[in-house]
Amino acid sequence: MQLLYVRYLAPRPVDEIQCVAQTCRRHRCTSPLLPPDAPAGVWTLLPTTAAHGQLPLLGAVMAVYVLTGLPYAEQLRWRAQRCPEHAAIPTAADVAVAEWETFDPLVHHEHIHTRLPTLTRRQGPTGRSRKTTQL
Repeated sequence: MQLLYVRYLAPRPVDEIQCVAQTCRRHRCTSPLLPPDAPAGVWTLLPTTAAHGQLPLLGAVMAVYVLTGLPYAEQLRWRAQRCPEHAAIPTAADVAVAEWETFDPLVHHEHIHTRLPTLTRRQGPTGRSRKTTQL
């Protein structure tokens, strides 16, 4: 996943990433980061970049879920790992730490996929369809 021009390894598939905010009943919010009515990123093939001080992997490309085309506030919401409802409530506490891990192509080489994921349609509560990933 790429947001704010940094690549991260997500803890699970994009459509299963959960909000880390605390609900009023002191439980973790069960809402996804990618609800059907929120703007989505796009899957694209990008060059595999090396971390600082590493030699680049020549000619290697990888599938990346890119959020850099979204508004800055939306990228910050993803980085904080909060659903749209909790992003609007800055005083809501977090029950868990955001689960992003900075992506390192040498350490996380098993997560480098050279093909885009298969996309399927799912219906949101508003009746609009949205693309989701099947990894």
